[in-house]
Formats: sequence, structure tokens, C-alpha cells
Amino acid sequence: MPLTKEEIEEIRRTLGREPNQVELAMFEAQWSEHCSYKSSKKHLRKLSMESPWVVKGGDAAVVDFGPVYVAFRIESHNHPSAVDPYNGAATGVGGIVRDILSSGAKPIALLDDLIFGDLREYKVKWHVRGVVKGISDYGNRIGVPTVGGETWFDPSFTNNPMVSVACVGVCPKNKLINGTPKPGHLIVIAGNYTGKDGLLGSSFASKSLEEGVEEEYAAIQVPDPVMEKLLIDSILELRDKDLLVFVKDLGGGGLATAISETAASFGLGAEVELDKLHLREPMEAWQIIVSESQERMMLVIEKEKLPEVARVLEKYDVPYSVIGRFTNTREIVVKFNGEIVARVPADFLAEGPELDRPYKRPEWHLELEKPFEIPPFDLEKAIRSVLGSPNVASKRWIYEQYDHEVQIRTVIKPGEGDAAVLRLLEAPPLGIAVATDSNPRYTYLDPLYGAANVFLEAYRNVVASGGKPMAAVDQIDAGNPELPDRFWFFVRMVEGLAWVERQVNVPIVGGKVSFYNEDEVTGTQIKPTVMITMIGKVEDVTKAKRAMAEEGDKLVIVGETYPELGGSEFLWTVFGKVQGKVPIPRPKLEMETARKVLSVVGLEGVTGIHDIGPGGLVVAAAEMGKGIGVRLTVENVPGKWSQPYEALFSESGARYLIAVKEDAVEEVLEKTDGKVIGEFGGNTLEINLGKRSVTIDDFEELLERGFEKWLG
Repeated sequence: MPLTKEEIEEIRRTLGREPNQVELAMFEAQWSEHCSYKSSKKHLRKLSMESPWVVKGGDAAVVDFGPVYVAFRIESHNHPSAVDPYNGAATGVGGIVRDILSSGAKPIALLDDLIFGDLREYKVKWHVRGVVKGISDYGNRIGVPTVGGETWFDPSFTNNPMVSVACVGVCPKNKLINGTPKPGHLIVIAGNYTGKDGLLGSSFASKSLEEGVEEEYAAIQVPDPVMEKLLIDSILELRDKDLLVFVKDLGGGGLATAISETAASFGLGAEVELDKLHLREPMEAWQIIVSESQERMMLVIEKEKLPEVARVLEKYDVPYSVIGRFTNTREIVVKFNGEIVARVPADFLAEGPELDRPYKRPEWHLELEKPFEIPPFDLEKAIRSVLGSPNVASKRWIYEQYDHEVQIRTVIKPGEGDAAVLRLLEAPPLGIAVATDSNPRYTYLDPLYGAANVFLEAYRNVVASGGKPMAAVDQIDAGNPELPDRFWFFVRMVEGLAWVERQVNVPIVGGKVSFYNEDEVTGTQIKPTVMITMIGKVEDVTKAKRAMAEEGDKLVIVGETYPELGGSEFLWTVFGKVQGKVPIPRPKLEMETARKVLSVVGLEGVTGIHDIGPGGLVVAAAEMGKGIGVRLTVENVPGKWSQPYEALFSESGARYLIAVKEDAVEEVLEKTDGKVIGEFGGNTLEINLGKRSVTIDDFEELLERGFEKWLG
């Protein structure tokens, strides 16, 4: 039982009696870390969740884009994806889509952020193929394009991958579902039949995985994308007809969570009759109340509108049940076959405990700060290793399995730019730039600066595509919060995000926390991670920029390079080291550099823009030069570096590459304070080192096929 002795005693005191089986199941689900945030909410309050352009929170964050609202959210499905990669990832997609739908927004795009283990391991190949297939099948079948993402590989994730999916939606300003449930309003459950799949899935997600997890399959939901598509269409029609007061996805915690959180949020109670719910199989009351069967949503409606709601749901063949109503009692009363099987205060159940857990930096972590003394190495071999590493090489094998063209919104597609750019068909020529980023090495070495760096990488991705960053959501993954040396990483990551979001005036408006990411096989903590999804406004999608160049373009760099190799792809790929101090985040410099870059986005002579991220300058230049080649002169790179490898592999932030036509170079340099460091053409990657040069003839093959060679 995830409920502690102290929690059970608190339940006894509040109820004034011994809780029964149904009530214990409700508390176990709702008071899990997954639903109650009992270890994290104290620290999450440090984040700035508000801004003049933020409209509402809830299941999805909603941002004012002028003519329309944009909703977005990210959430993980880590434990289910470790046990059953296909179904775990697929149901993760379904859940995040319903979160967007609950605000009244039409889901228009998906992004994934995936971290897997050592690709030489068979188990990891199984994870990769199953997760990608699950995301692909579900997204393709519901008609929501997967337009971007991030994929990392690190040995610590071999037994337990991190699988997060983000979704973006658009809602007309007069159709936002944000009404106030009142006493007498009906509780309607629409969607799939409830079954025993997903039983206490939130509890399963709130403990460490162990070897021999076959018994956990019952906690994994079964996906049904056909029903999801019917739900999308029916909810949007109900929205357009103003038939909905409030909508909530039945995700973690099932009915127990959805009803109690809604009631508590509005100072209400509820009366629920479980035997009225449409079931897939015979079930006990405790199973019904906490089942997390997928493709189900709770609709709150006015009683007199039930016939109209029923007609719409029946039109789409969406099963539904009226299982109860909200009351003014502030108490959740659950009946089954005419008997009361649970009676609990709504606020008490919904809010759960708030823990003040101790945290302390582990002593062994201090050793990681020491710089790695780089021994002599072959520069050409190092460049080839970095370009072909699974973290750097193209993920074409992944994104080609996704339909990114459906809904005809995708302007910049996977593999073309730093962020996906979507046209707002409802408000042309406006568009949305959206990117998702993570870096488990950074957040492991320095959770505060690492989290800030991940945030700023997403910031640069949005800017490089021509977007003005507006808001972000986070997915924070950490180890066992009961252990101070694990919990320290979580606290520091939150503090890093709270600092950087205020510095650049881009609020974090929502997110999710995943704890207990431990490798029980090896007895070690999985590297703690932050996944950031950021959206930005593109004023004119016809001027959005790809990370591409054309023959004869000049290569301009904006920003200075520092000798910052701690946690770099270079150290890991060439020397197998995760060590040193990560790049220093410079948020004010990021803002100034972004302003300069955005000032030239609309220039006709600017072909493409690319930020410099993992792998450093050599990777960014090679990616822009695919298909045409690029010549790079290292001594022209501005900054405080001293060795050529520092200029090539440093991962300093606030840097961009711009491909510029010769007749526009002078204007670009004037507006950006940039510097010409090369040109595109020649069909090879040629690096001029002064007295010698390095030429990589097959650089494009390394980038394009490196990942597939690892996958096998």
C-alpha cells in the first residue's frame, strides 16, 4: 500500500472511523505522488504560473494568441512504457490529447520527448521500437500530427525509459470551456466502457519499478484510438453548441480524482452511483472508482441540456452514463447497488497531504564538478564520432513513422528546423512555433543550471524558427523523493526553472512531475531530467525559418563561444565521461541575442537559422550544410576559447548560425553583431584550423544514418 501508516491514521481521524476498502482505494489513488503532488507542491509554488497572456490552468495551460487561444501541455508515461512500450506510449498520447480537449481546444499537434538507454542493449531496441510504434499508431489514427520532438540515449535509462508527449490545441475565444459547476449539475461519463485495465495506475506510477514486473500489466491501460477520435469530434460539437459547463479527462486516479478535484475546486460535493456506469466486465466498487481505463471524459452539464448532449453522443456512437450530480455538501458520497460504499470530504480527498521532505546534495556529486583533463586525441575521429552518435544523428527513422502533414498546418516539419511551425488556419498569417527539449546529462551534473539550460535551449529553438517565446510547460522526472540525496535534484531543478523563467519573462504555465524513476536492477538513480515544451508566436508563417542553407550562402555566427565542455556530447562520445561544469546560463544575454536574431528573420537574404546546441558548432554547421557541404574557419569564431576543439564542441548558449546570401551579409552583421565564419558548398564538411584542415567527406551519411546503425 503506498498509503503510509501516518496517512491512514490521518484518514481515520478525519472520517472518525475506519475507512473501508472503497475509501482506501480512493485515497491511495488520489494521494499518490502522481495525483496529489504531496512531495512536490511546496516547491512547485516557486514557479511563476501567471502572466497577462495566460488565460487559465487546469488540465491544460491556455495562452492568449490574439485572435485565438492556444492550449498546450506535456505529460510523461514512464513506468507504463518501461513495462509495455507500445501500450504505455500510446495511452500517453491519448491522455495528453484529452487534457487539451478538456479546455475546448481542438488538438492540432503532438511532440514527443524520449530518453532511452544504451542502444547496444536488446531491451533498449525493444523500448525504442515499441514506444515509437505506439506514438505513431495512436497519433496517426486520431488525425493529430506528430510534428517534432527530442530523443536522447543514456545508459542509466536502459531499464526505465522516460517517455513524454506534448500536445498543442487551438480554441476560438468564445468557445473556451471554463464554466463553473454548480449544485444540481449532472456528472456524465462519456467514452469507453470501464474495465479492470489501469487499476490504480497512478499508484503504480508512484513507486519504483522492480525486476519481474509482469504483475504490473494490470496497471497499464489499453488504448483505443478510434474511440478517442469519436470523443474529439463529439466534444468539439458539444462545445460549439454550448452544451458543456466543465470537462475533465479521466486520467490518473480515474473517477476518484476527476470528481473529487472538480468538487473541491468549486466548493462542492457530489453524489455518485457507480452501478449506473457503463462497464466492460463485472467489477467491484473499489475497482470502478479507481479504474483508469482510457478514452473516458467527465462532462458536467445542466440537467435540462441532457437530451441534446445525449443526441450528440449517440450521433457519434460514444457510450455515456449519467452517474450522479454535484451537491452543496462538500462531501463525496458514492453508492453501489443502492448502498453507500464511500463517504469522504471532497477537499480532504482532493488536496491530500503536503510533505516537507528533507533534501541534501549527495557527497559523491561534488566529484562530478572536477574538470576532465582532456588527453591527446584524433580530432577527425572525434568529429566523426560526435556526428554519428545516436544523440546527434538524425532521427529520421523515428519521425518518418509519424504523419506530420494531417490537418495541413505544418509549415516547418520534423528534420527541417529547430522548432515545428504550425499555421493558425483560424487567424492567418499567424503561426505557432513549438519545441520540446531535455538534456539528462546537464540536469545530472548541475540540476539548477542544467534545468535553466534546457529551458534556454527550447527558447533558442523557438527563436531560430522565427517565433517570439510566449510560455512553457515542464515535465520534471526525478528519483525517490523519500531519499534526501534524490530529492535534492528535484528541488534544484525547480529552482533553476523558477529563476530562468523570470529572467527571460517566459512563464512556466503548467507541467507534471514523475518521481520514483529508479533503476531497481542496478540499484541506482536514473539521471534526473527536465523536459520543456515552449510555444512562441510567429507573426507571419511565410517568414518562418528552417535550419537549412543554400549553395553559396555565407555562414554567420551570432554570439560568443566559451570553453564550456562540461556534460558535452564531445566528452561523452569521445571519452565516455559525464563530468565537469555545465555551460553557464546567461538569460539576459539570451534575450538580447534573440532580439538580434528575430530582427533579421524577415530579411529576404536570410535563408536559414539554427541554434548551436548539443554537439556544438561543428554539429550545427554540419546539420545546416546537409546536401551542399560547408567550409568553416575556426580562427574566425568569436569568443574566449583557446583550443580548436573548444570552438568546435563547446555547448555555450546564446549562439545561433545564420545562412545569408552574399548581398545581405552586411545588413545581417550590422543588426546582429555577427561574424562570417564560413560558407556553404563543396559537398564536404571542411574545417580550416589555420595550419591544417580536416575534411569529412561522408558527414551527411554520418548524420543521416548514424542513429539507424546503432538501432540495427
